[in-house]
Amino acid sequence: MSQKVFIRPGGWFFGTGQMQVETVLGSCVTITLWHPEERLGGLCHFMLPTRLRDAEQSLDGRYGEEAVLWLKQQARAYGLDIRDCQAKLFGGAQALVGTNGHHGVGLRNIRFAEDYLRAEGVAVVSCDLGGQGHRYLRFDLATGDVWVRHGAPLSLVARWREKAV
Repeated sequence: MSQKVFIRPGGWFFGTGQMQVETVLGSCVTITLWHPEERLGGLCHFMLPTRLRDAEQSLDGRYGEEAVLWLKQQARAYGLDIRDCQAKLFGGAQALVGTNGHHGVGLRNIRFAEDYLRAEGVAVVSCDLGGQGHRYLRFDLATGDVWVRHGAPLSLVARWREKAV
């Protein structure tokens, strides 16, 4: 039986074995890395592409630039080169109806992830990006399979009307 781990926004995980790693995405992006021969991998769930970071600050998974650096460090700790891993990308949606500016965050997250992986020479073997609503994601570390279930976007107007009535 597989163990399950839930990753919140800004979280990350790297490991092996009978493990399923789950998360829920809106405008955030998740990158999964998996090494088919070694049968191990990980994921990060970031909210924004970058931040201004002091050299003394520890890595913060809420920012893509730091989350992928952490993934790269974890792969190296297992003796892997991320160029030998398969990547899959998910998220970057417009999760709230009626918030045009919010969708820009998802697009920036998508561009960051695609550009980073291209620059590192990592093969993207699958992606499910953009659109509207949220995604529930489950990553199986034993097989490298990822399952995605889509949900509808939330409506701030409808929620406000419900409270006002």
